Amino acid sequence: MRLTLCAIALSISLFGASGAWAQPTVGVQPVNLSIDTSAPNPNASITPLDHLEITVFREPDLSAADVMVDESGHLELPLVGSVLAAGKSTDELSDEIAKRLLEYVKTPEVSVTLKQAASRRVTVAGSVIQPGVYPIEGRLTLLQAVALARGPSQVASLDDTFIFRVHDGKRSVAKFDLGAIAKGKAPDPEVISGDTVSIGSSGFKTAWRDVLDTVRSFNVFRVLP
Repeated sequence: MRLTLCAIALSISLFGASGAWAQPTVGVQPVNLSIDTSAPNPNASITPLDHLEITVFREPDLSAADVMVDESGHLELPLVGSVLAAGKSTDELSDEIAKRLLEYVKTPEVSVTLKQAASRRVTVAGSVIQPGVYPIEGRLTLLQAVALARGPSQVASLDDTFIFRVHDGKRSVAKFDLGAIAKGKAPDPEVISGDTVSIGSSGFKTAWRDVLDTVRSFNVFRVLP
């Protein structure tokens, strides 16, 4: 599934502070930047319930053909013990395991391969053109998540963009300015599986205030790019 990320930046540039759409210049064409959300990404963050293949070269007893990351994000390996895998790329996890094996193996060479990815989905709601639940593969940023929903609607309040997250049974929320992110004035945070992205509406401030009142009951978290 190929989507256009620049469409969201274009829509933001045409979106006025008053909540109305500006008229595009004659002859302006949409700019396409393809995002292949179905292709495996070797730098994708490992998530709970992923199945990994761990290979320690010349050390078959320390290798694992199929090991599953548990719900807490950890996996168990011979000699190494419990390792936090969730949130790391396969390269980062390879380096971590190799460091731990230095005590037992001289110059260990470790390879980690994503054998089977757990089902990943993100929900995009609020003032977007096509709200819904979308499957994701690999790393996904906030801009890309909104692009999955075909961009913000005409009444979107871009500075009222939220990521809702549940981790270890705790609910958290963080607020972002999507307009600033699209212009490169703020970092584009990563969205992970299970997150809900929601954009407020400039046309329904009262209703959105009710949402904000609910948000205050959440733990505020900070998402790094």
